[in-house]
Amino acid sequence: MNLIASTHSINSGNLSQIPEIGIMLTDLRLIHPLKSINLLSVERVLSTLGWQAIPFAEDLGPRKITRAHLGNEFCERLLPSTSMLKEAVCWCQTNNLGITLVTPMLADHGIAQLTTLLASTPDGSEVVCNDFGVIRLVNERFEGLIPVAGRQMCKMIKDPRLPSADWANSAPPGTQSGLFTKLMQRLNVNSHETEVRPFAQTSDFQPNGLNLGAHLPFGYTLKGRICRLGSAHLAKTKKFTPGHSCSKECLSYFSKMERLGKQSTHELDAFLRGNTVFYRYDKEQEAVLAEAINKGWVNRIILSGDWNENRRAH
Repeated sequence: MNLIASTHSINSGNLSQIPEIGIMLTDLRLIHPLKSINLLSVERVLSTLGWQAIPFAEDLGPRKITRAHLGNEFCERLLPSTSMLKEAVCWCQTNNLGITLVTPMLADHGIAQLTTLLASTPDGSEVVCNDFGVIRLVNERFEGLIPVAGRQMCKMIKDPRLPSADWANSAPPGTQSGLFTKLMQRLNVNSHETEVRPFAQTSDFQPNGLNLGAHLPFGYTLKGRICRLGSAHLAKTKKFTPGHSCSKECLSYFSKMERLGKQSTHELDAFLRGNTVFYRYDKEQEAVLAEAINKGWVNRIILSGDWNENRRAH
């Protein structure tokens, strides 16, 4: 097991403050190696999947994972098939895991596909929504499911190239606005997800009337419709355009991003996965998240590892 623990710790002595732990699985085939594990502790799951450099690994190691986040927040082409979702739901139920179906922004085709998936999702499960159309679909046609506001609905400045806190603090997270909370509650949304922004402050996680899930150890900074990896095999005139075929290359490969020339000492490591740019938390972000967790402000930690720099083709 090759896990690099954070230099900042969670107060594991106060177990009441440690939040629920969920695991994000974009590639639902990853449940196959996990089927051999009797106890889904953080340590056993991370070791089995080979996810490295997860902050707070030593603090969370023996604690049980109690929820699975199934799907992807950023690309409708990564919506799972109905058969894969049913298999994953069965595995979750066998292991007494809560179920969260994760969804991206969707066009008409994706909405039609999602409608079928929602019909296969058990009542009481969550649905992470990253557009208002999905929230409306859940509320109007699937009253047994619980909508959650995804990261794309929780706006803030998250550029990993920011040179100083002055830039970041000019636009604090919108989740701390009372209007955000009122809008979400009006839409029957009582929980939201977020990440740790560059130059974050502990007050970013201050209770706002909604339950909070924090992603670890990656934040996203932007997404689009263009997939660099999916364009790699195309002729030059067709590269980097939407609408091409997809072989889900992003499940196996990522692109590291580096800037030439002078860089800020605060610049975070960034990489491209599919149509989305991510950054890895540094010690500053880890410290802020640890403090928020120890204050009891974070209801859930969502561990990610399959759709990022830790997952490579074998």
